[in-house]
Amino acid sequence: AAKVSGLLSMIGSAFIIRDVVARWRRKKGDQSLASIPRIILSMSVSDLLNSFFVHFLGPWMVPKEKMGFDEYYYLPESLSDGGTDGTCAAQAFLVNSTQITSVLTNATLAFAYWLSVCRGENDRELKKWKWQTFLIIFPWILGLAVASAAIAFGSSGFGGIWFCDSFVDENEYGTESEIESDSETDDSPAWRPVLIASILVVTNFMIIFLMLSLIKFVYTVEKRNDTYRRGGERDRQRTIQVTKQGIWFILAYMAALMPAVVTIISEDLPRNFPIFVACAYPMQG
Repeated sequence: AAKVSGLLSMIGSAFIIRDVVARWRRKKGDQSLASIPRIILSMSVSDLLNSFFVHFLGPWMVPKEKMGFDEYYYLPESLSDGGTDGTCAAQAFLVNSTQITSVLTNATLAFAYWLSVCRGENDRELKKWKWQTFLIIFPWILGLAVASAAIAFGSSGFGGIWFCDSFVDENEYGTESEIESDSETDDSPAWRPVLIASILVVTNFMIIFLMLSLIKFVYTVEKRNDTYRRGGERDRQRTIQVTKQGIWFILAYMAALMPAVVTIISEDLPRNFPIFVACAYPMQG
């Protein structure tokens, strides 16, 4: 399921990248790419890397000796395609860096829309270094920093889902009997999953707040314009349009990434929940 969802995500991200670049090339003159398309391009590149290396390749990058069983997931050695410690470490690095980058870029995209509409910031203003650093560069820096710290101060191994992850205790995954005997010895550092879950939750509330503020602003403007309309006519087409876009933005984010939060913070998952995670989690593209 994860490979199918990952492939669909890759296709979606690739089409977005192609569309952004094609529209930019069709512009006359020597204009640089606008700010919001830049953010979308950055997010799509991160999503494409994540979908390919983490979800599509998945267990093919995990060494056979690190494949095994945990309470909810079982991946037999036959799914491994000769992964090495190097490919496992690379995948663990990409899990953290691209996931954090994609999540934060989703939030900065919503913030850029809010700045443009509610604060009247034009594209020239958003292209200044202070905004470009925050909207585009900062998500990559934080993602790479967390991923580097996880590799430098921890270890990498089968993450209990379908890919390698960082800070996995050597006794946490293995045979079912090994888990039962070593269940009390897991002393893996907990700051990384807590940090990632916190980023997911905070950005979710941030996106909801920004979308609601955007809808309220457009509604207020249209309501104010009613004074100048003949016969007391009311036009709420833009409010309806922005509301629909905001709802889809929020739902797309939550549907793809909130299952990951549940997986990280919950210790008692329904037996079939991993199937839902495998279908939804790789679909961010």
